[in-house]
Amino acid sequence: MTRVAVIGLGTMGLPMARHLVGAGYEVVGCDVDPARVALLGTAAAATPAAAAEDADVVLLSLPTPPVVEEVVLGPDGVRGGARRGTLVVDMSTSPPALSRRLARECAELEVLDAPVSGGPRGAEDATLTIMVGGDEPAFRRALPLFETLGGLVVRVGAHGAGQAAKLCNNLIAGATMAAIAESCAIARREGIDPEVLYELVTASTGDSRVLRTRFPLAGADDAHPSAHGYAPLFALDLIAKDMALALELAEAHGLDPEVARAALDAYREAQRDGRGGLDYSAVYLRFDPGETGE
Repeated sequence: MTRVAVIGLGTMGLPMARHLVGAGYEVVGCDVDPARVALLGTAAAATPAAAAEDADVVLLSLPTPPVVEEVVLGPDGVRGGARRGTLVVDMSTSPPALSRRLARECAELEVLDAPVSGGPRGAEDATLTIMVGGDEPAFRRALPLFETLGGLVVRVGAHGAGQAAKLCNNLIAGATMAAIAESCAIARREGIDPEVLYELVTASTGDSRVLRTRFPLAGADDAHPSAHGYAPLFALDLIAKDMALALELAEAHGLDPEVARAALDAYREAQRDGRGGLDYSAVYLRFDPGETGE
């Protein structure tokens, strides 16, 4: 039986780990919060090194690049506990340069970057899009596991390519939501009913998956965060982090991403207003803070 250590049991890692348990993998959980490990109900490890000791595969689902670096390369990290040839799969969102560094510094291991899109709902439903960077043999080795977790699995290219694709995706998502927020503010001032606007735009050229999952005005769809006080499907802090990484990547290639920079400025303003923990559709509240009764 394949033994998989899942490090990071948050809103993404926990449902992914549960799917692996259901598929017959032997799963070991590791998280800074013991309560999350208890929710998984499997064997637990106190440190990433301990989690990796007997694992065939180590999956990472972590919030920030510094945490990824510490979990893999730190004194109690995966590199110190894993056997030669262990497959380490980073499903977090990080800079491509970090993925390439992990591959270099863990040359005795097989390393893949495999960030995902689809959010907590995709993790719960096992319909994630998985974007993979790394060597073909390692990808083939990980493919059955990926197919347990996602609906679309694509090897994009070499180490870091999966992360680059994810950052491109999140740049589009973040910029799109910033534009949706502005259009909704205009519609609100014009007295257009949110339900009518939503119906019209989803049938028009302004339609997008971002619009259909997190329309920022309450009253159009009860499944959207705006209907629940902007409870996060994907936090505003996280889209801001990913957009900042995307801008850094663009600038490293000599590009000037003006639209993305303007969108990031909107998210930064929302963070300064204390909305970083809300869903990123809460960027709309820059225009109408009273939407949540503030």
